[in-house]
Amino acid sequence: MADSSTLRSRRSRAHAAGDCSLCRHGPRSVVAVLPAAGAVPVDPRVSLERLAARLEAQHEQDPGNALLARELRMTLVALSAPEDDLGFDVG
Repeated sequence: MADSSTLRSRRSRAHAAGDCSLCRHGPRSVVAVLPAAGAVPVDPRVSLERLAARLEAQHEQDPGNALLARELRMTLVALSAPEDDLGFDVG
């Protein structure tokens, strides 16, 4: 059975306001990943260097993969940025 126009209108207004309680998919859930207790802060530069090394190794195995090459290029560009500005905000 189709929903009434009144219910569709209420659902639409609630959804536009960020309330998904009336939506068919139900309320949106948020998954948050918290760092482990006592974990050291992540150094973005070191993480980028490790990522670049992994991407380079994969690119050598599959040089025809354009998406991999693009990701490697973007990582290397981020690494070549000045130390104080890595292109994203941390903390």
